[in-house]
Amino acid sequence: MAPHPILVLWATPRTVSTAFERMMIERGDHTVFDEPYSRHYYFGREKRSRRFADMLPFSGPDDILDRLEAAAERAPVFVKDMAYHVDALARPELMVRFVNTFLVRDPAAAIPSLAARWPDFTDEEAGYDALAHLVAVVDDLGHDVVIVDADDLCRDPPGIVRAYCERVGIPFVAEALHWEAGMRPEWELWRDWYEAAAASTGFGPPTGPPAPPLRGDARVARAYERCLPVYEALRARRLRATPATG
Repeated sequence: MAPHPILVLWATPRTVSTAFERMMIERGDHTVFDEPYSRHYYFGREKRSRRFADMLPFSGPDDILDRLEAAAERAPVFVKDMAYHVDALARPELMVRFVNTFLVRDPAAAIPSLAARWPDFTDEEAGYDALAHLVAVVDDLGHDVVIVDADDLCRDPPGIVRAYCERVGIPFVAEALHWEAGMRPEWELWRDWYEAAAASTGFGPPTGPPAPPLRGDARVARAYERCLPVYEALRARRLRATPATG
């Protein structure tokens, strides 16, 4: 095991996970990796998706873990990734190497946002079943399960981030809740997804409760109905904000 922890935020698509990552970059005390397992899932020699024809070198699961652990030899590491990218690999011997945390969002908001980018998204790419599976693996390991709800995060960034930091054992850095706009080098592989994150300077307020997507795209509606109970079960275990003291 590396001398420094590898803290991972597992998410589903369209959950403000990149803003959370941007906050971790702003802290300056972690080496940050953006979706390293996406290389295996979409671009590796043993890729699970045929969405892209490209293949990238050094994209196998062992290559990725080696990079994370090499970085953790030098400093603490933070990883943001999609749960479905690693779901097929999520055996206890892998997950025990990480400090695993989770980010969820109401599928009434997340699924239509995903469909707007990828109208042909798969059930696996929706991500909720994979996220629940990873939570179950971490439960079985007997590790603390830290689940952040995206709306709670956007409604009260200081309270939720402070609580998150307490649970994972890192200091709360209030100054990291705001940052300068701009595209980051960490985002190069998926930069077309990160235009909103690049324009942001902090966590925006939640947009309010979205209407369930029951009209229009029937496939989106079916995905919403399938993912909703998974989200509700995870949200029931969500992290609660820590109020400021002093």
